[in-house]
Amino acid sequence: MYTQHQKRQKTYGGRQTPVTDSYEFFPGVTRVEYRPGASAEDSLCFRHYNPSERVHGRTMEEWFRPAVSYWHAFSYQGLDRYGMPAFIRPWDEAPNSLEACKRRVRAAFEFFSKLGVRYWTVFDRDLTPEGYTLEESFQQLDEVIDLVQELQQRTGIKPLWFGCNLFSHPRYANGAATNPDAHVAAYAAAQCKKAFDIAMKLGAENFLLWGAREGYHNPMVADLPREMRNYAKFLKIVADYKDKHGFRGNLLIRPGPHRESRFYNSEHRYESEDCDTFGRYDYDAMSTLCLLKHHGLERQFKLHVYPGRDHLFASAMGYLGCIEYESYHEEYFGDFRYNGETTVMMKNFIDQASVSSTDSEYDEFQGGIQPGGVSLALRPRRESHDFRDLFLMYVQSLDTLAKGLKTAVRLTSEGHFSRHLQQRYSGYQSGIGARLASGEASLEECDEFVKRHGEPNPPSARLEHWNSVFRYYNEH
Repeated sequence: MYTQHQKRQKTYGGRQTPVTDSYEFFPGVTRVEYRPGASAEDSLCFRHYNPSERVHGRTMEEWFRPAVSYWHAFSYQGLDRYGMPAFIRPWDEAPNSLEACKRRVRAAFEFFSKLGVRYWTVFDRDLTPEGYTLEESFQQLDEVIDLVQELQQRTGIKPLWFGCNLFSHPRYANGAATNPDAHVAAYAAAQCKKAFDIAMKLGAENFLLWGAREGYHNPMVADLPREMRNYAKFLKIVADYKDKHGFRGNLLIRPGPHRESRFYNSEHRYESEDCDTFGRYDYDAMSTLCLLKHHGLERQFKLHVYPGRDHLFASAMGYLGCIEYESYHEEYFGDFRYNGETTVMMKNFIDQASVSSTDSEYDEFQGGIQPGGVSLALRPRRESHDFRDLFLMYVQSLDTLAKGLKTAVRLTSEGHFSRHLQQRYSGYQSGIGARLASGEASLEECDEFVKRHGEPNPPSARLEHWNSVFRYYNEH
């Protein structure tokens, strides 16, 4: 399963040959270049993504701030529920050894540099496995972080977000912050403190909490009000730690492990994961915002969401922090649904950057997605085990983002949809509509209005026409 350049390193006495600074994990691959006129077979290049190209007042890189997900690119081994790992990577000999962890980090930074991205995303436990004790876990992590810091200083690459993995270890089977065992919750807090310290040390622009196990399987054996209070208290002490140490980035919460229906094709749903079978307290964007607002934490957190419904809701409410841009085996970057979804995402970025919110409730409505970005969480298909396949997944996704941005700019500048929206909601500009929008109208006033004007005659939404217009922009 190796190409000519992917042979295993020689080992002696069960130990790996040391990897020096000059060792190359991806020989034959130079920095990926922007070549829009490349031939069909010349695939390892960008055809649309030019990071320095200015589009609508910003460079492409500034618009979506792409980051490579460390786990998806370097820890995923092609394992699925039907088969054993399919990838044999040169950095995966004795994968749980500290030397293997360091090799993986070196390979990652070579990959980031050759791909030409400035950010990566990573959880603490992605870098080193658990030790026998918390102290041993921290000691191992510190040793790898020293290498990470050295490579970051050399390359200028840093984390878009650093996260705390409070879901993989069996101790968190019943949750971390919501665990019925207070000892487990305290352990999670200690791990979170260490992860936050590392995030600040590495200059991470955001800190991520993903409550993948914060929920219940059976409400008969769970004290839901207590668990939700405990979850909120945990989030508060994290926010307090942020304020105490002057961390200037966003605190991010990632709602739900589920992949909700996409905005364009409501019938398409991803296959559920095992951990999606119970009641999450932060199931989606709206339930997460409800939890935060109920406990007075809404000014402390932003949301890390998937494209689609959660992204649109988080953005509309002013809580968009980061976007997780994923790939799955049934999806191809060239299909219309995916490109259409990307166009909507890019259009939303443009709207946020160019339009200030007029609603006083959202005075802090952000301009663009900074300091967040787009985390590229791309897992190669099991049969795609050549290292060039790994590069191509990210090249194609960045091209898709760039194409979506260009399409969104055309769509915005030509104004078909903005004019349609203005006309569609024109009834709220004056009369009873303006009074409803301002909250001044009463039920009695609406009753009198309808008695005078009779039955409404709403116009057609013309969805087929506007779907056709949208398709035109994505196909031309």
